[in-house]
Amino acid sequence: MFQGTAARPRGADDEPFQVMDIKLSKYPAILVLTGASGAGKTTLIEELNAIDIPGVEGINCDRARMYIGETSEPSDRQAGILRYWLTKLGRERTERRLAVLDTQIRPHIARDLLDQAGVALSQIVLVDCDLATRNERLIKERKQPELANPQMDCWAAYLRGQADALGLSIIQTGNASLHESSQTLEAIINKLLKALGQIR
Repeated sequence: MFQGTAARPRGADDEPFQVMDIKLSKYPAILVLTGASGAGKTTLIEELNAIDIPGVEGINCDRARMYIGETSEPSDRQAGILRYWLTKLGRERTERRLAVLDTQIRPHIARDLLDQAGVALSQIVLVDCDLATRNERLIKERKQPELANPQMDCWAAYLRGQADALGLSIIQTGNASLHESSQTLEAIINKLLKALGQIR
């Protein structure tokens, strides 16, 4: 069973998203989901697209690999993938109000790229779960046992540390249903859409 719980708030008076001058932005609002393989990001994106919220699109950013190719450093590759999608989203003229991006990027790099691009409204959220659940998904559900390794465990731990240091919201996917975790994501999305409506 897919698991999920409510996002961790940053604080009573601390908004979890970044707001810049919306009038100067060519982008929709951007919600970056990051997390280790098997954390549940792609499942949440698929469920989001099935819900079909008007103006909201979930995007699996790894599709960009066919365009940007591979580099020697995973962090460089993930930065290139996010940069590709930000460029693409900035050029498109659609009814999209919010793009939800499925990535494995380091949060501080994502924040830097969003700032550099001039995205007016953005948020970075960590999707995380316990080691045993994540490895079980990789081995049994995804049939990718090669990803259930100490390196991925260290990557997941690093992302948790980054989320804590940067005060990011976290969707824990280890102890509730897919419906519940999808509702958590939807609540984050609705908050961003509300903020978008207030500043337009």
